[in-house]
Amino acid sequence: MPDCLRPVRILLLLVGGTVISTATIGCAESGSEAPVPPVKTATDDAPPEEEHVAASDTPVVADSERQGFDGLEFVVPSNWEKVALSQFQMGIISAKFQMPDAGPDVTLTLSRSGGGIEANLDRWRGQVEASRDEVTETLQVAKADATLIDMEGRFAAGFGREPEDGWRMIGVVVNLPDQGYFLKLTGPVDQVKKVEPEFREFIKSATRE
Repeated sequence: MPDCLRPVRILLLLVGGTVISTATIGCAESGSEAPVPPVKTATDDAPPEEEHVAASDTPVVADSERQGFDGLEFVVPSNWEKVALSQFQMGIISAKFQMPDAGPDVTLTLSRSGGGIEANLDRWRGQVEASRDEVTETLQVAKADATLIDMEGRFAAGFGREPEDGWRMIGVVVNLPDQGYFLKLTGPVDQVKKVEPEFREFIKSATRE
């Protein structure tokens, strides 16, 4: 007699046929167990954790391009537009840019025209009837000593243009071994202010070709 039926007889003697079905259900083949359904936890429905990626401290200039102009290379922002030079400007100016995001009148010129550094600084000063004191800085550009001057006032651009009030000029002279390198940013005060951070990053990016 199977072992599983022995407790049935004992129970029948105690309570009659009431527990027959219970005893029958409890009787199974030796060694078999009823399958236990898996227990679902709250974490099963939770979305996978996103992998944490540390942010880089290195600034990235999107879609910028390094370009060379007469001995120096710069990272040129993608939103700057290079302007074609006139026949008169060729041979004097190496490159000219406009910054339409800052405004329609702000421009930057790069040049390696002759003349001493102080002579060129004085020429720039002569183009501005200053409305405030000049600001002067010394800095390094492409591992060379450089001087920055910042002026505001009535600006006479030349080339047949009438002088205009409320303009600003930021000029940088780089003292390269063979010849000076000149960068001149000009435009209305508010427009130059908008592009000044990009201009300073442009200067910092300079390297020798």
